[in-house]
Amino acid sequence: MDDQPSADSVRRPPPRPQDQPQAPGGRWLVCLNSSPAAIQLVRTAGSLAEAAGAEWFALYVETPQDQPTLEDQERIDKTLRLAAQLGGQAVKLSGFNLRDAILDFVREQGVSKIVLAQPRQPFWRRLRCASLADQLRRRGGHLDFHLISDAATEARPRRAPRRNVWLQVWEYSLAATGVGLCTGLAFVLFPYFALVNLVMLYLLTVVVIASRLNQGPSIFASLISVVVFAFFFVPHYYSFSLANTEYAITLAVMLILSILISNLTSRIRYQAGAASRQERQTSALYDMSRNLTTKLSLPDLMQEAIEQISRTFDSQVSILMPDGGGNLRLSAGKAFPDDYGSEMLVANWVYRYGHFAGLGTKTLPKARGFYLPLRASQKMIGVLRLEPAQPNKMIDLKSLRFLEALGSQVALAIEREHLSQQAHQVQVQIEAEQLRNALLSSVSHDLRTPLTVIAGSASSLLEGEKTLDASTKAELTQTIYEEAKRLDRLVHNLLEMSRLQSGQTKLNQEWHVLEEVVGCALAQLELQLHNYPVVIHLPADLPMVRIDALLMERVFINLLENAIKYTPEQTPLQISGWITQQELLMEVADRGPGLVPGDEELVFEKFYQAASGSARGVGLGLTICRSIIEAHGGHIWAANRPGGGATFRFTLPLEEGAPLLDKTLPEMQKSQLDESAHSLN
Repeated sequence: MDDQPSADSVRRPPPRPQDQPQAPGGRWLVCLNSSPAAIQLVRTAGSLAEAAGAEWFALYVETPQDQPTLEDQERIDKTLRLAAQLGGQAVKLSGFNLRDAILDFVREQGVSKIVLAQPRQPFWRRLRCASLADQLRRRGGHLDFHLISDAATEARPRRAPRRNVWLQVWEYSLAATGVGLCTGLAFVLFPYFALVNLVMLYLLTVVVIASRLNQGPSIFASLISVVVFAFFFVPHYYSFSLANTEYAITLAVMLILSILISNLTSRIRYQAGAASRQERQTSALYDMSRNLTTKLSLPDLMQEAIEQISRTFDSQVSILMPDGGGNLRLSAGKAFPDDYGSEMLVANWVYRYGHFAGLGTKTLPKARGFYLPLRASQKMIGVLRLEPAQPNKMIDLKSLRFLEALGSQVALAIEREHLSQQAHQVQVQIEAEQLRNALLSSVSHDLRTPLTVIAGSASSLLEGEKTLDASTKAELTQTIYEEAKRLDRLVHNLLEMSRLQSGQTKLNQEWHVLEEVVGCALAQLELQLHNYPVVIHLPADLPMVRIDALLMERVFINLLENAIKYTPEQTPLQISGWITQQELLMEVADRGPGLVPGDEELVFEKFYQAASGSARGVGLGLTICRSIIEAHGGHIWAANRPGGGATFRFTLPLEEGAPLLDKTLPEMQKSQLDESAHSLN
């Protein structure tokens, strides 16, 4: 039961049940209170409703007369969670009057039967006031009632919450002062106004007092207003004897109106306060939900939750979550005080049993902080700890329910992040498995060809060692060397793609001269570029760039190899560069057949080739280029070249703080690069 959704997830059902299909057994309502018998009442009512095939609700109504303790509040929440677990709809409402709130809910939801507990009551209490069942019978005669006897539990009347004695004295004094001021004004106006107008003045005073103070002082103001008015302004003056019986009716009407106005004003104040509180809490919950959904990492998410809860409750907040061994560890927020061990005992108890404990509760009340379990939809996520900024400041019940709602939001957000990470890991595993399958397919086709050529050439050398002439042997040896180099590049690409896919490759970024990187790439492709003129256009003021030189060299090698595959011999290849808006734009262009329209993005996909069998290769070169460029913070794309051919362009960010070069150095490097390009031709 502890792993079920908390009572904060309780919501009001749809307000128009007549538009929805009802269960064959109708709709039942179980009215709850804070007594220990409520749990058994829910179990019994759930069994009866299930046997009758009825849809049922478990309802708890909070009124101004309630005085639940933290223990009662926890019992109410457990009862509502149990109702949801047993198939009912758990509902928690606020109302000024218990009977009226229940009947309003009955009318809204089309309830046909009410299930109530029938606790044991002394005879004198039954005579003094009607039970809730009797009140509901009188007002809802069309309803069926099912009373479940509970002889072991005595009914506990709802009492008004206790308030500070001095605060009550202050409010009653203000009420008396208000009536006194009204009396003074009435003495001034008495010669000019009729008694009816003076009555209106006193009624106005009662309204003002009731709008500012609680119900008790406002009723007190109503009573003393009538007494003072009768004593000072009704003949015979300065006595309570009345000269005319009509004055008695006036005083009676004045008393009734004063009390009615006081009650109505108090009810409006309570409802306005409840609505304002709910609006603030709803707004805070919305802000919390919106802020948590925008966070992309678990640390950011928990930090946002801690900041908002800290502002709302003026407390220092911590979140504790279990590690791999199931032991709670501080994950975010304020570190624990010096007595770490005793505080951790409280946190572990809350995590184990799923109930709040600590400051202000009956469980381990000597702790410095209040501990709240963080429940998600599937399991217990962790523990939320609040240490008030004011020492030993208790958390009131209304704030506790709001805190539980915020805690549920945090728990669900953390669970969502965990599920997202698990889904990402599963996706990575799926992609890795797909990559392995593709690699095996490539090995069976693309790697077999160079191995077959190498094996055939080596076999010819061995068998014709005495019969073959020197030129033939040299040709076979050259073939073996070229195919071995090609095989090495294929294996290198496969391994590089595997590392990039798994995220194991880490950039070793340092400041490099790009001309040197291009020159190394051209040197490695010297044999393949023998019949391809290479034209290089790089700006003279090209600054140093912060890159991983080996990986960037691989980018130029793969782009040049791709151009060689599709470009006829003696067709020039071009390497160009420009500096634009704090970026370096590089281009490798050819004069081959170009790209098929619509394939500009597909050419960067794994194992994709423009035309099946048109060129030898695994189809990973351009994919590796894209991964390396994006890892450097750049972007790569392909397009058809005006006049025929394809062009591949990529950008690299130019960072500030690049080391300064000797002015003669770029010219020397450019000269060496030109010599390297000409030597290939």
